[in-house]
Amino acid sequence: MVKKAVRIIKISVTFLGVVFFLLFPQGLALAAGATLSLSPSTGTFNKGCNFSIDVVLNTGGARTAGSEAIVLYDSALFTVTSVKEGGIYADFPGKDFESQSGRVSLSGISTVDSPFSGQGVLATIQFTVKNDAREGAAQIKFDFDSNNKSNTTDSNVADVDADE
Repeated sequence: MVKKAVRIIKISVTFLGVVFFLLFPQGLALAAGATLSLSPSTGTFNKGCNFSIDVVLNTGGARTAGSEAIVLYDSALFTVTSVKEGGIYADFPGKDFESQSGRVSLSGISTVDSPFSGQGVLATIQFTVKNDAREGAAQIKFDFDSNNKSNTTDSNVADVDADE
C-alpha cells in the first residue's frame, strides 16, 4: 500500500450558541428574549479549508436598538480572513478581528425610527483552518459572562421597549 504524501487531518469544530442579555445605561434595558447564536453550530473541516459562520440574532419579539457580539476562537487553529456585516441594522460601527488574540468584535445599531425585531444575520465571519492545525475538537464561542448579565463589555443585545 502506497502511503499518501499529505495526510488530511479533519478538525471538528463545535460552535456554541449562548443566550445574551444586556442592561444598558441611559434608558436601554434587558433584551429578555433575545439570543445570539452561531450557524452552523458544528462542522468538520480539513486543514487549509475555508468556512464561514453566521452570527445570528433572534430578538424573541423585542425591538432592539443594537447588538454587540464578541466571538472567541483558537488563533493557533484558525485565521479570520474577513468579517461581513449583515443587513439587520442601519449602522455597523464595529467590525474588527484580532488575529493574535483570537477575537472578533461586531456591533450594529438601528436608527431611532427603525429598531430591529425578528431573526437575521448580524455578521458573517470567514475562517481558514491553518495548515499546521492540530487534529481534534475546537470551540468557537461568544464572550459572555452568564453570572454578570449587566456586563456591557461582552456580547449583548439592547432592547428599546423595556422601560415602556
